[in-house]
Amino acid sequence: MQRIRQTQELTAQAFAVNIRADLEQHEHIAAAIDWGVAIIHLFWGNPVPSAKVIPQGIKLMLTVWDEDSAKAALDAGACALIAQGVEAGGHVRGTIRLAELIPIVAAVAGDVPVVAAGGLASAVDIQRALASGASAALLGTRFLVTKESAAHPAYKLAIVDAAEDTTVRTECFDGGWPAAPHRVLRNSTFAVWENAGSPRFPDRPGEGDLVLHTTQGRSVPRYFVSPPAAGMTGEPEAAVMYAGTGVARISDVPSVVELIAGLKAEL
Repeated sequence: MQRIRQTQELTAQAFAVNIRADLEQHEHIAAAIDWGVAIIHLFWGNPVPSAKVIPQGIKLMLTVWDEDSAKAALDAGACALIAQGVEAGGHVRGTIRLAELIPIVAAVAGDVPVVAAGGLASAVDIQRALASGASAALLGTRFLVTKESAAHPAYKLAIVDAAEDTTVRTECFDGGWPAAPHRVLRNSTFAVWENAGSPRFPDRPGEGDLVLHTTQGRSVPRYFVSPPAAGMTGEPEAAVMYAGTGVARISDVPSVVELIAGLKAEL
């Protein structure tokens, strides 16, 4: 609720609260609505149980990854669909490339807007997504590498320095969220794990090593889902660093205002 309050203090514009649909988070949904949130975004899992507790008047958005998930989202009452291609950074449910996915989702969505997500980092990427049938574009990794982002400076620099083919879709960093595929930057932890034959928990190299330490005195073990954030100490390079395939087109760390202005000017 603290993040909702902080966001409301910064803008009068609409924003969505993201809820994991594979967890029963009905209390979180109710609390968000009580705080005046008008848009709930569901991702992962079956959206129906969560959608049933969302009252009329509250808009529902869902992330989808194939035709079946798009149909399920529409049946749940989605007013917009986020089509997530396999190129996306972070947790990735599907295996279809965005250029192929957009027409699939748009065909079943009808008048429901489709937002393209996955590997988008530039104005050219946005233009291609819109030309493929999307109504809007969602950029994640590109906004992670901004001055306002709470990501660790080493995390941002790793993305700026990244070249083509430096990301991988894997289940290496599954601590806290098992069996959930994710796209990350290849780093030392991933390399050692891959060279060892990609073993499962608890037989991974360095299992239990503490690679990050927060300012509150908590520690983050290797292979855990938490990425390095500003203020953390330890070995940020060895922790999970989520990133989409558009990293090679990210070469600076602008402010959010500068980034949006630049994208708009290019478009």
